[in-house]
Amino acid sequence: MIPRLTTTAERQRAVGPWLACAAPVPRLTFSDWKKDGLALLPAGVLFAVVPVPAAEVHAAARTDQHRQVDRYLSRVLGGPVFCYDSCDTYYALVPAGTARGWNLSDVPCLGRGQTVAVPRPGLTREDGARAFWSVQMNAPALLCQPNLVAHLILAGRRRGATCG
Repeated sequence: MIPRLTTTAERQRAVGPWLACAAPVPRLTFSDWKKDGLALLPAGVLFAVVPVPAAEVHAAARTDQHRQVDRYLSRVLGGPVFCYDSCDTYYALVPAGTARGWNLSDVPCLGRGQTVAVPRPGLTREDGARAFWSVQMNAPALLCQPNLVAHLILAGRRRGATCG
């Protein structure tokens, strides 16, 4: 039997159902996304979330231009990142168990027992949404590696310290 290849579009369509599986009632996630563009999802079930201050992201990227920052995050993290319209913090999705071993004590890793407002898959800054994906989730369970997120934060701090 020849294995069937999955297309990018098929993988991206599977992201919403995968994220919704984190919720106690997945179908409510879809109605919240349809109504508000946001759904409250429990962290630590399928993913955890690391909030990264925009100042550190901008310092690491050496720009505050949104499109350039988004491209930078895609290149260095290779996983999904979302933002709210204030753009003061970027939220990197990492594996669910990350909070247990997270070692940056001044930056939280949101895990079990915490809830996160996650934008509907596919929403972008151009949609004018309250929350959107700076870096789209390209496939279910394809998340940022925690060590890369930590390196991004530390690089932003180093560059910010030398620029200030």
